[in-house]
Amino acid sequence: MIEIVGTGHILSQSVQEVKETIEDKKPGIIAIELDRNRFTALEERNWKLDFSDEDVTFRSILKEALRGGSFPVLLKGSLSLIQRDLGKRFGIHPGSDMLEAVQAAKKMGCKIALIDRDLNITLNHVICIPLKEKIRLFTKSSEDIGALNISFGSNIESILEEENIEKILKELSEGFPALYSALVDERDMYMASNLLKLQDRFPDMDIVAVVGAGHRRGIRYYLKNPKRIELRKLVELRAVSRLQILVLFILFFFAYILIKIKFRIRK
Repeated sequence: MIEIVGTGHILSQSVQEVKETIEDKKPGIIAIELDRNRFTALEERNWKLDFSDEDVTFRSILKEALRGGSFPVLLKGSLSLIQRDLGKRFGIHPGSDMLEAVQAAKKMGCKIALIDRDLNITLNHVICIPLKEKIRLFTKSSEDIGALNISFGSNIESILEEENIEKILKELSEGFPALYSALVDERDMYMASNLLKLQDRFPDMDIVAVVGAGHRRGIRYYLKNPKRIELRKLVELRAVSRLQILVLFILFFFAYILIKIKFRIRK
């Protein structure tokens, strides 16, 4: 049996749900939405999630950019800034849900399976989305992406409700199909494929998969329809130009600034 727990990476209720599900199901395998590189990085930090403001800053990333730093690394830094500030906004460190899953696995003696795609491949596919889609991401008004504004509402937990997740995924897939494919659909396929492999390898073990709530529906679909999974498409690295990377890097910084402004207005 495969049980999928859909979490919000910056929501405290998700950490509790992960703990309760694992204690209740007592699975043989806990599969988590991490790739090997991210898991190793957390291990090297001794699973320290409370990153200080000095770890990653707007200034440090900008300096790295001016010195000619690797653009994929700069993109990762930009994403870290956004996620860290969202975590501060809602009072929990990003990744606490995954940490809870790892700690529960170690406590109960469960196997740990890393099922997410390599972040570098995902970033490569995100970089390759059409320029017009990149621009549209930052030109749509708040009214045009109403469902996404749930995440900034007073009741942040409501984003985990199935109805709201459906709205967000629908708007993302219709308005930004290439981005949706790179960030959501391809990873749904990849994680479903890994879960099916685990099930084949350990047929007598129950599996609890801890993934972001936005992946739950897609993973369930591909578990039921494995012939729709296109593995070759999921792991290919696509040719990109430095201009493509630079444009996306600038847009992510722009998004970070807008989030900071929005939070200050709402205080």
